[in-house]
Amino acid sequence: MSYNRVSMKMNILETTTKDGLILTGIITSPEIKTDKIIIHIHGMSGDIYTNSYYPFMYQQYPEAGISFLAVEHRGTHSITQFNTTEGKIKNIGNTYEIFEESSYDIEAWISKAKELGYKEIWLQSHSLGPSKVAHYIHTNKHSDIIGLIWISPSDMTGLVYDPEGVKDHNILFPEATKLVSEGKGETILSKDLWGCMKLSASTYVNFFGGGAHTGIFNYNKPELGWKVVNSIDLPVIAFTGTKDDGVVPVMEAHKAMETLEKELINCPRKKTVVFDDAQHDFKGFGQQIVDEVVKFVKEGK
Repeated sequence: MSYNRVSMKMNILETTTKDGLILTGIITSPEIKTDKIIIHIHGMSGDIYTNSYYPFMYQQYPEAGISFLAVEHRGTHSITQFNTTEGKIKNIGNTYEIFEESSYDIEAWISKAKELGYKEIWLQSHSLGPSKVAHYIHTNKHSDIIGLIWISPSDMTGLVYDPEGVKDHNILFPEATKLVSEGKGETILSKDLWGCMKLSASTYVNFFGGGAHTGIFNYNKPELGWKVVNSIDLPVIAFTGTKDDGVVPVMEAHKAMETLEKELINCPRKKTVVFDDAQHDFKGFGQQIVDEVVKFVKEGK
């Protein structure tokens, strides 16, 4: 797909959550006013500038007449110092976050978009991000949201029970539950999950304990149910790849997307895309994602 070169502008924004966190985002928008905006929620320990697909989105969404806002939230980086409205510093980041509190961040960025005058708000997300967005949509009024863009909607609980993940889980979960029971929930666990994720005991139990709300895309554990996905009543486009380690350790990519489409029973319009050889970071696939998203967004509701 070709895009018209248009004048655009980039700005840094701030918003404040209901529990007092001050968050930062980067927005690019066309010089000519638009009602459309895509807000991007990154995944575990992510950020708003290093994903390989960001340059395509910062440039080409505005060229298509859509503003793009990539945002920080309490899961940004492993440990992040956030300023608060009380004038203090709070250490959170992925290491210390609580899944349900992500709704405060999403709500704050939606409010910021509305304050800026946007009337067609799309929520785009990656990895753990789609679980956060799905949880938000399921538990909050969302009349201001037009549709959802899921980049690797990952089976978070399934990934700690696959043959590799369960090796970590069998060590980390007993350690985490013991520390929480001793009132030491902020202690960082002795082993990194998947070889890279540093998590506190409380966060581990919150993310992966029994009944965890992260259990949304249950590709390989249908007994856990799909009620959150079943409740989605907005247009959805979802992406994965045949080498996406957020999905394929628990289910083959095409089958996973077929399952997802089947479970989106209340979704008025849906599309899933599987890229051959795409990995979890989708390096080399930024242009393809943007092309698919622009076509889907321009079709509206």
